[in-house]
Amino acid sequence: MSEKIFFKNYKMGLAIMAVFFICLSIAIHYFQNYFLFRLLRGIICYTALIYLFVAHGKKIQKWIVGFLFFYGASSITTVWYENGIMASLSMILNFIAFSALFFYILPKFTLKKITKTFTLLFIVMVFVNGYLFFQLVELMKEMTLNTTQYIFMLLCACCGILLGFLALFYNHYYNNPQSMAFTLLIFLIIFAEIFRGIAYYNLADGVLFVYLARIFLVLSLCVIVHFSFLDLKPARNLKPAYS
Repeated sequence: MSEKIFFKNYKMGLAIMAVFFICLSIAIHYFQNYFLFRLLRGIICYTALIYLFVAHGKKIQKWIVGFLFFYGASSITTVWYENGIMASLSMILNFIAFSALFFYILPKFTLKKITKTFTLLFIVMVFVNGYLFFQLVELMKEMTLNTTQYIFMLLCACCGILLGFLALFYNHYYNNPQSMAFTLLIFLIIFAEIFRGIAYYNLADGVLFVYLARIFLVLSLCVIVHFSFLDLKPARNLKPAYS
């Protein structure tokens, strides 16, 4: 890992970049440059990716590369989201990006580790979050441009529900800085996606949710950069909290 001051004090750098991109996003949206506003979403993703490549070099985690690459590509294709083919492509890329997150979390999950508490939690999450997710997607159904777009919207919703449960399990079982950062990452992404959908389809106060979606996106990418640094540190306590 780079020993340059910029990377040793990466948290300050992240704070500066977060404020910069949030303010830039608000300014661009205020002047109604929606093309650049959507494009900036992808630029933010690739900025985080380039930063990690420079910071970590060959040590960069492959699943993070996959997530940022496809999430950025999905973001860029939203520039042409009113086109049916591009809208479908955007949702497919979004689903692939979500799938990349499973490469990190799935190896840490086994059925033997599920307690009665988490069995109950899983049931509650499936019914409550599942209901809310599918209600939101159902509201968007009439506004989608084709069946493929709608199907992948449903798949992304399912991924969000499952990732939320796995992240909570991971944090409960390991209870270390990495697990907490990953859990925060997942829920920031989930809320960013929900707010983005609400804003785009005008299901509520559009401007408020546009800004919330962008803020949560920027924060989620700051967290994934922070997580990447944590994950490459020498492990001091990799044992589960409940062993």
